[in-house]
Amino acid sequence: MTVSMPAPIASGPATVEQMLAHAQIYSVLVAYCQGVDRRDWAHVLSCYHDDAHESHGQFVGNPVDFVEWLKANHEHVTSSMHVLSNVSIGIAPEDERFARAESYCLSHKEVAAAKDDTFFHKTGDDQPLRRTVACRYIDTFENRDGIGWRILSRSVAFEWVRREPGELYYPLEPEMDNARRDRTDLLYVPLAGPRGTVAR
Repeated sequence: MTVSMPAPIASGPATVEQMLAHAQIYSVLVAYCQGVDRRDWAHVLSCYHDDAHESHGQFVGNPVDFVEWLKANHEHVTSSMHVLSNVSIGIAPEDERFARAESYCLSHKEVAAAKDDTFFHKTGDDQPLRRTVACRYIDTFENRDGIGWRILSRSVAFEWVRREPGELYYPLEPEMDNARRDRTDLLYVPLAGPRGTVAR
C-alpha cells in the first residue's frame, strides 16, 4: 500500500485513543526485537502487515523474504540483544490510522566467526566476533481493522558499527541461567509462583 502524507511530528498522546495507539505501537517495536533475539521468526513476522516494505541495509523487500534473510544471517549468531531507546511516535493528523515512529537501537551480537557477519564478512576472519551496530528504525505504522497497529514500512538509518575486543568479555558459567536463542529460553518457561509453583 502506498501512503503519501507529511511525516507527523512526534508528540505525546492527546486522547485516550492516542494513548492506546502509542502503547500498541511500542509493543510491536519491542516484539520485533524480542523475536529476532530469540529467533522466533513467526513473532517477527507478526509485527508487519503482509504488504509491508523493509529497507534494512543489505536487504530490501517484503516481510516474508526479510525473515528468510534474517534466518540465514542469524544461523551463526550465538548471542543477540537489541536495545531500544528514544522511541518517539507521531500520529498523522490527516489520517489517524497512520503513524511515524523513530526508535534508537543498539544491536549487540556475538557471531561464531567474523566471516559469517553481514558487516565483517569481507575480513574472512574465522575468529569469534563481538560487535555493536548503532542505528535508528524509521517506521510507518498502520492501524487496520481486525489486525491493529503493524509496521507498514521500515527503513534503518545506520549511525556506526563497532568491533569489540574479545578479551573485554568474561565467559559465563555454564550452570547459570544463560540466555538461549530458541524456545528453551527462560522467556518461554510456564508462569510460576513462589518456589516454582505454577501460577493459576
